[in-house]
Amino acid sequence: MKVYAFGAENAPVIMLLPGTCCHWKSNFEKVIPLLANTFRVLCVRYDGFDETEHTEFPTMTQEVEKIEHYIKEYCGGQLRAAYGCSLGGSFVGLLAARQNIHMDYGILGSSDLDQASPLAAKLQTDLLLPLIYP
Repeated sequence: MKVYAFGAENAPVIMLLPGTCCHWKSNFEKVIPLLANTFRVLCVRYDGFDETEHTEFPTMTQEVEKIEHYIKEYCGGQLRAAYGCSLGGSFVGLLAARQNIHMDYGILGSSDLDQASPLAAKLQTDLLLPLIYP
């Protein structure tokens, strides 16, 4: 696992976790400069997902343990927020469920909504939200 960091070291930390078989840069390249003005932005690269290393993705548990270790070592065990799309959303859920680190906000993205046009995403949200939260 590797973490790419952007923004001021003393700013509140936001961790971005990419989706299944997605490169961190293709998922977050457009938003990093916007977020880095206010936050310390950490983009996670899972084992097996980066061209700079020859690694294999282990298990979800092993990878989340690496993420937790990084947060404890470099972020004092806490995040302002963690955002994950698809596979990254699963990691956000595991981080919350395991309670080994503290995050103020956990945001679960959906690749369908994240990649959709604003109009399509709004329509899908308007249709699905009442089903999820009646």
